[in-house]
Amino acid sequence: MFKKLIIISFIFIMASCSKVETIGLKTHNFNSRPKRIVWIQVAGLTEEHFALAKFTRSAVEEKISFENSSCMGKLWNFNLYELRPDATSGFLSQSFGTKNITGQCSDYENEPLWSYLHRIGFKVSVLENGASDKQSLINSWKCNSEKNVIPKVTSLWKMADSSNEKAKRFHFQEEMEFNDGDILYDRSCKAGICYASLYNNAIEMYKNLLTKTVRSMLIVRDFSLESAIARKDIENVRDRINGLEKLYGFFINEVDKKRDVLLVLTGSGGRNIELPRRGKQWEKFDQKGSFVIYKRNSLMSPVLAEGAGSENFCGLYDESEIFKRFLWSPEEKKIPLDLINL
Repeated sequence: MFKKLIIISFIFIMASCSKVETIGLKTHNFNSRPKRIVWIQVAGLTEEHFALAKFTRSAVEEKISFENSSCMGKLWNFNLYELRPDATSGFLSQSFGTKNITGQCSDYENEPLWSYLHRIGFKVSVLENGASDKQSLINSWKCNSEKNVIPKVTSLWKMADSSNEKAKRFHFQEEMEFNDGDILYDRSCKAGICYASLYNNAIEMYKNLLTKTVRSMLIVRDFSLESAIARKDIENVRDRINGLEKLYGFFINEVDKKRDVLLVLTGSGGRNIELPRRGKQWEKFDQKGSFVIYKRNSLMSPVLAEGAGSENFCGLYDESEIFKRFLWSPEEKKIPLDLINL
């Protein structure tokens, strides 16, 4: 009898030791630190927009890429001055980790998330699509302050044309050479139209960073969805969501192939769309943009995450708090000291 108890105890211990860690019904390696980070910021995004990708497929049962995320959370959209700030302010709050966003040059005196990563060897590139002059990070280059570090640790890639003939330009089919502080304009953009897609530009930038750096962060800032919703251009909204789903799917595959990739998708300034229920309502929805609601921005926005450290992004929290979730160390129960030079 005693011998049987020993055997049973041994089996129990072995089973406990071989326990597979999971999250969202998927196996997951907890406490991993990423070497490659992709952060996609989409203005106006709400999770209900994903339905435009899911319910226009032949098989509704087929998962869309967003559904393959290990973690999903919600972000409160507010700062010290207003509820429901616009997406421009929201993304600055996310990037700087502060609610003190005023829309002035003083905003850029805060240290961005990627500045801490830059200190430990991360190369940081930002790709912008559909961003107006007011929405663009190019404003940080226009603000003269010693505390403003963005132009020192970031390259900015704009899907827009420039009237300056001497401006640096890029094309996704050409070799991409750049340095920190560079501002580059998409050579395919003419008269307000860009013939290269966000998908192609983002993928090639990511691949370029893979070949030239050991650690990298690619930030995609997309304002085109918000603009399409404001115009009630449902066909364009659907195209934007399908394009985003395709882009997210590419990086989901990268996460599956590599253990050191973190993929994060966040929205801000969400614009609601009330989907029709049946028949003729869909026709009106597609043709006239009926049922599009955007009197006020949503108070909450989605966050999806997959890959190394994605467990940090689950939950309900202020959008300014996403900053520390990129840096938080489970071993030390705080932001790693080696990231902040302490």
